[in-house]
Amino acid sequence: MKINLRIWLKIPDAEAATVKNTLLRRMGYEDALEGLGKERLWSIEVDDSVADPGDLARRLARELVNENKESYAASVDSIEFEGGYIPVKVGLHIEDGEAVSAQNRLRNRLGFDMVRGVERSVIWKLALKSEKPEKTAEEIAERLLINPHKDFYEIMT
Repeated sequence: MKINLRIWLKIPDAEAATVKNTLLRRMGYEDALEGLGKERLWSIEVDDSVADPGDLARRLARELVNENKESYAASVDSIEFEGGYIPVKVGLHIEDGEAVSAQNRLRNRLGFDMVRGVERSVIWKLALKSEKPEKTAEEIAERLLINPHKDFYEIMT
């Protein structure tokens, strides 16, 4: 079973603002891009024997979410997105040291023995007004959001 934690900032996100400004002012997407947001995604593989995945998700969130400046939504096995934007998932196809460290911390220091794997990625939420929004999202991902030597992306529709 996989617990997914979508995490976003309550405060203004400087990285998202910079990406949006770059797309609008330097890359020519002023007619296509209506808005842009960013979320972090932790996907945590746990034993199927977990009795209450919702409770476990809340306990994991206490360790991975800074509630002073972040909000989160938890789900089990699937990820539901609101409408109005194209979600683009960007992750590493090389070993992610932060995910390995989080897994070790959860299992070894905090006693979450049921954790089997941890993946970390970023969800870019692109509000697009174009005839082919998915194609535009792919173009933006390939031109700006990823480094092809270490990153992959997935349009999550």
